[in-house]
Amino acid sequence: MENENSFHDLGRELGHEGVERLVGQAEEVCAHERRRIELTNESRVIGLRLELTLWADEDERLTERLRLATPPGDRRSHRVKVWLAGGVAAALTLAGFFLSVLAFDPFRLGWKSYLYCIGIAIVCPFCVGKCLEEWDRRKLLKGVATVACVAAIASLILLAIIRGKLLVQDLEGTPTAVVVADDSTDAPQTENHFYDETLPILQLTMALLAVAMELGAGLSFHNVQSLAGRSGEDSEKLARERMSVRHRIADLMSQVSHLSNEGAVFESRFWRNFYAAMLRHTARKALGKALIVVVCLAAGALGVRAEQSPLNLVIAIDLSASTASRGPDGKTDFEKNVNAVTRLLEHAPAGSQVTIIGITGNSFAEPDILLRAVVPPDSGYFGERLVAAHHQLLDAWKRRTAHLAPSAKQTDILGALLVAEQLLQKRLDTERRVLIIYSDMRQATEAVNLERLTASGLQFALGAVKRSGLQADLRGVDIEMLGVDAVGCNPREWNKLKQFWAAYFMAASANVRTLSVLREMPGSL
Repeated sequence: MENENSFHDLGRELGHEGVERLVGQAEEVCAHERRRIELTNESRVIGLRLELTLWADEDERLTERLRLATPPGDRRSHRVKVWLAGGVAAALTLAGFFLSVLAFDPFRLGWKSYLYCIGIAIVCPFCVGKCLEEWDRRKLLKGVATVACVAAIASLILLAIIRGKLLVQDLEGTPTAVVVADDSTDAPQTENHFYDETLPILQLTMALLAVAMELGAGLSFHNVQSLAGRSGEDSEKLARERMSVRHRIADLMSQVSHLSNEGAVFESRFWRNFYAAMLRHTARKALGKALIVVVCLAAGALGVRAEQSPLNLVIAIDLSASTASRGPDGKTDFEKNVNAVTRLLEHAPAGSQVTIIGITGNSFAEPDILLRAVVPPDSGYFGERLVAAHHQLLDAWKRRTAHLAPSAKQTDILGALLVAEQLLQKRLDTERRVLIIYSDMRQATEAVNLERLTASGLQFALGAVKRSGLQADLRGVDIEMLGVDAVGCNPREWNKLKQFWAAYFMAASANVRTLSVLREMPGSL
C-alpha cells in the first residue's frame, strides 16, 4: 500500500515538473524569437525613419512652393492685376510729385526743388511697401489700409463741406466790389468770410489727402511685389504632388509601426496558440481539472514573465509657471497633470520601478526628483500586496504634492530628457522602459525656444539641439506625451511642434506611442 502511494506521489511530481519545464522552454523560445524579430527589423526601422524625415522635408518644400505658386485661375487675369497695381502706384507717385512741386514753387528753389520732389514722391511709397514686406504681418497690412481709407474718406467729407459752403455763398450772392459814397445811403455792407472759414478745412483736407495718397501708393507698391513674387508654378499640380508625398509619409509610418510592433504581436500570438493548444489537449481528458491547471499555469507564467520583464517607469511633470493658468473648468493645467499622475500610479504593475521628476527652468543642472519608489514583484495570491503597495505609493505622492506649486520661469524639457536618459539606463535585457511626459512640450530656454515655431524655425531648433549637446539617447524607450495642449497657438504651430518632437525622438531611437492634448493613456502600462 505504501509502495502504491509513493508511486502516485512520484507520478504527480513528474507531471508537475514536466509542465513547468514545458512552460519554461516555451518562454525561452518565445523570448529568443521576439529578440530575433526585433534585431532583424531594427535596421529596416532606422532606414524607414530616415526616409520618413526626407519625405517630411519634401512636404515642407512643396508647401512653401505652393504658397508662392499662382492661384488657380487665368494667368492673364494675374498679369492684369500686376499691371493695375503698378499703374495705381505710378499714378499716386506722380500725383505726389506734382503736389510737392506746388508746395515748393513759392520758395523759388529752381531745379533743386524737382530733385527734392522726386525723392519725396518715391521715398514714402517705397518705405511703406518695404515695411509691409519685412514685417509681413497681416494685422499691420490691415492697419495701414484702414488708416489710408479713413484719411481718404475724411478728406472727401471735408471737400464736400467746402463745396457746401461754396454753394451757400453762390446762393446768397456775391457782394459788390464797388462802394458808392452817398450821404443819403447808410446801409451797411456785408463782409465775405468764405476764405477765412474754408482755409483751415482746405489745409486739413490737403494733409489727409497726402496721407491717403502716400499710404495708397505704398500699398500698391507692396501689392505689386506680392503679385510679382509668384513663382508662376501650377498650384493644382503642386497640390497633387504634395498629396502623393503625404500618402507616402502615411505608408512609411504604417510600415515603421508594423515593424516596431512585430515582436510584441508574435509574442501575443505565440502564447495565445500555446494556451489554446494546452486547453484543447487537456479538455479531451478532463475538462474540470484542465481548467484549473490552465489557470494555475497561466498565473505562474504571467508571474515569471513579470519577473523577467520588469518595468522602469519615469514620469516627467511640468513645473513651469505657464501651467498655473486656469481653463474653462476652473482647474489649472498643473492640477490636471497631478491628477493624471495620481490615476496612473493607481495602476502601476507589480515589479515596476517608478521615478517622478519635475520639469523646471534648469532641469538637467538641478534635477528635481519628486518621488522614487519600487512596487514589489509579488502581488500576492489575491493581489492584496499590490493593492497595499498602491496605497502607500499614492500616500507618498499626495504628501509630496501637497505644497508643490508651478513656479519655474522657463521650461527645460530637453534637460529633463537628459536626466530621464540616466534614469532609464537598461539593467536587464528583458526590462521594459517607459517615459511619460505631462507638459505642453514647448521648450522655452535660451538654447532652444519652441514658443513660436515656424517652418524655418523647425530646422533651426533641431540644429540648436545638436549644437548644444541636448540630444538624449533613449534607445528602445516607449514615449508617451500627454496634455500637449494647443492654448495660444494655431493648428499650424501645433503641428510644427509635433514634427519637432517626432524628429527629436526619432534621432533618440525612441518609440513614440502617443502625442495628445488629452491626459489619459490610450492603453495600459
